[in-house]
Amino acid sequence: MDIDACLKGYLEALEKEVMRILSDPKTDKKTKNLAMKPLTSKKKIILNTIDALELVDRVHEEEMAKARLSGIGD
Repeated sequence: MDIDACLKGYLEALEKEVMRILSDPKTDKKTKNLAMKPLTSKKKIILNTIDALELVDRVHEEEMAKARLSGIGD
């Protein structure tokens, strides 16, 4: 199971929900804004999570490369 793909799928679902809220002509501006706040927060959290996972992967790759290089000289 690819975590990154799951998070991106969740982002797509959030964006669809945002579009549904914004395109509803029956909903007034105040109600739209109230409905958007948690969706915006969720999106920021997911994007930060994706960034953190990418950072962890990058650091791991760097550490593995250093370990391989130090193993060569032994």
